[in-house]
Amino acid sequence: MKNFFEKWKLDALYIPLIIVYPAGLWLLFGDTEWHATTLTLYILCIIFLSFSGFTETNGDSAKEIIFGYIYLIGAVFFAAAGLWMWII
Repeated sequence: MKNFFEKWKLDALYIPLIIVYPAGLWLLFGDTEWHATTLTLYILCIIFLSFSGFTETNGDSAKEIIFGYIYLIGAVFFAAAGLWMWII
């Protein structure tokens, strides 16, 4: 497992990009019905992006701060889009 991370240079900073963005987009644009489980997973995606964004914006390097704002913008987008889908 360590060789995998060294080979692909996966950093913990990229985990929301790899996991949360595809899951959120799948839930948003997929052909799924909004049940309690789906809604809970969608809310968890938004919370995880918010937490990651707030954590990374307090980072030391510019790369961490930029990714933090990308995560916060994604959380706002997913929250607004989910509310829009719920209203319609």
